[in-house]
Order: sequence, then structure tokens, then C-alpha cells
Amino acid sequence: MKKIIVFAAALLVSFSAFAQETNRDAQGNIQKGPYETNGFWDNWSIGAGVGIDIALDNLIGGLLKKDQAVERGFAFPAIDVTATKWFDPCFGARFGWQGLAANLYDTDFSYNYAHGDLLWNWSNQFWGYKEKRFYNLIPYLHAGFNWTRFDRGVAAGAGIINKFRMGSVIDLIVDLRLVGSKAAVFPAPAAGNALMFAATAGLNFNIGKSNWTRKATTVAGYAAAVAAAEAAANAAQAAKDKANAAKKSLADKNAALAAENQQLKDELAKAGKDNGDIFNNLLNEPIIAYFEIGKAKLTAKEQAHVEYAVKNIISQGKNVKFTLSGNADSKTGSKKRNQQLSEQRADYIYKLLTEKYGLDASQFTVKANGGNDIFDTPELNRACIIEKQ
Repeated sequence: MKKIIVFAAALLVSFSAFAQETNRDAQGNIQKGPYETNGFWDNWSIGAGVGIDIALDNLIGGLLKKDQAVERGFAFPAIDVTATKWFDPCFGARFGWQGLAANLYDTDFSYNYAHGDLLWNWSNQFWGYKEKRFYNLIPYLHAGFNWTRFDRGVAAGAGIINKFRMGSVIDLIVDLRLVGSKAAVFPAPAAGNALMFAATAGLNFNIGKSNWTRKATTVAGYAAAVAAAEAAANAAQAAKDKANAAKKSLADKNAALAAENQQLKDELAKAGKDNGDIFNNLLNEPIIAYFEIGKAKLTAKEQAHVEYAVKNIISQGKNVKFTLSGNADSKTGSKKRNQQLSEQRADYIYKLLTEKYGLDASQFTVKANGGNDIFDTPELNRACIIEKQ
């Protein structure tokens, strides 16, 4: 039986060598998240496996005492049934049952262990997510309740899942687990607590969507318009300064320069008209403030964007009416939660404009749209849109 334990340890070491398969871009950098939020029914799998349970206390005690009656009953066959949910490429949860009926010490023995596991995918965590990676190393902690006809109690421990990709739907799973529990659940137990080693191999079947989508970089929709307005304002100010200097110089010249002076005045009028057209165009474009998932308060970066828009665009339209439309991502969260978020986001922007920046409250109408899909990218729908009425 020692050979079984030695073989399992050697198998684990050999499997771990595959974990260093990397996922790098053209510059050699490991590609990691962030990733799109998945739906509740995404990234589920069910699995079943067969293997062996080894009561280590009975084995060690039997070997030390050379008690063949004890050593004879240290191992029994087992089956394992699980359901797994991944929350992102690195962390997930698993629920399962392990056990099987056997004959120990010439006694009918039925062992059951219902457990919940917290999974941590080291391959994705340290070497970046890769959909078609052949091997994944997944340590986990587990806890649950085990029972036999002798006794029952709480059990806990740790384990390692070795996952081999067989295709887009099927994975081969080799699961190695240590379980600590009350010794009294076993016949002829050691005193105190018992330690059991379980090794199973089986198949895991992916249900529905099983891959992950990396988030695209979000660019504020109004950032380009604000930058254009700033450039236009700088250009207009430079033209105005130049014209004022020219006017002062022309005042000291003789009537022969009157034609040139008139030409400069015409240029000033044209520059002022162009600047007014640019400002009106900016007012007609929506200003969008983006929120993080589940949040109804802007980040410092987004607050800076809103502040710039207020000072350079909104506050200049004294008699302009605006609509503040709160939105949420329809693909994430419940309908009720999305409606609540959209209301909170619109109210947050309203208070920001009226209380912090002192704008006239009568200029703004607040509206909450709930969850929607105005934009194709989910995070772009987590926003409040400021539009001219």
C-alpha cells in the first residue's frame, strides 16, 4: 500500500510541471484580466469519478503495530459526484458528495461525505487565462459533513485538482484530497481524529458557456469632444490676442492702413462665429459619465471628466435644459437592482451638478431607464447620460 501513496505523490509532481504553460502577447507579457462579468448560468460543470479512500490513521497504526487485521481495512473504493461554478478564471466553488459502500473488518460499511470546496486556479492566476490550456493546477480547501452508521460529524481539509482538457465540453479530472474528521466514523478507529486520503479520476462536463472574455478598454464618449473644445478655445484665444495687438498697432498708423485694419476685424468676427458654432455643437452632443459595476458613485477619474464638462460646456449654457438619464447593464444583475442603480446614478449626477457645482436645478430633468443595452459593450451601459433637451 505504500506504493499507492508514493505513486500518487509522483503523479502530482509530474502533473505540476504542465502548469507552467504560459499565455503571452507579442511582447512576451502574460495576459491577465480583467474579464467580463459572467451570468449565473455560465461557467458551470458537473463531474463524476471513481477512485480509492485510504484511512491513513488505520494504515499507519497497522504498520507500526504490525497488526494485519487493522492494516487490512485501511482502504476502500469510492465514487465522487460534483457540481462546479466558476466566478472568474481564477476562483470558483464546488459542491459534491463522495462515498461508497464497502466491507471493512468483515463489517458492512457505507461512507458518505457531502462537501463544499473553494477553488483557486493557479494556472490562470500565475500564468494568465488561456481557454485551450491542456493542463490546469487547481488547489482547493473543503469542508462538509461525513457520516457512517458508526458516527457522524464535521470534516474539512485540502486538495488538488489536476484538470486535463479533452475538448470544449469534456475535461479529465484527477482529484487528490486529504480529509480530517472524527475517528469514530470508521470501524476500529484510532483515538481522536482520523485523517483520510482520497484519490479519484473521472470526467467533467462543461454546461453552456465555459470561456471568458477579456474587457475592452473603455473610452469616455465625450472625452474627444472635450479635447476638441479645449483646442478650439485655445485657438480662439490666441487669435483674439493676436487681433488685439494688431488693433493697438493699427491705431497709431495712418489712414493708408485702414483697409488692413478692416480685414483684421472681419477675421475676428469670423473666429467668434466659428467658436460659437463649436460650442453649440458640443451642447448638442451627449455627455456620458461611466460608473463601475454595481456602483452609484463615480471614480476620481470620472469625476474629473464631469467637472471639466461642467466648467467648459454645461455652465456656459445658462438657459439650456438638460435630461439626466441613469442606466444600468441589463446583462448583469436583476431587473429590480438595475432599476435601483439607474435611479441612484441619475440622482448622484443631479446632486453633483446642483450641490457641488451650484448649477440651477431647474435646468435638469432626472430619468431612470433601469437595465438596458444601448451599447454593445456591457460596461458602457453603466452610465448616466447628460443630454440637451
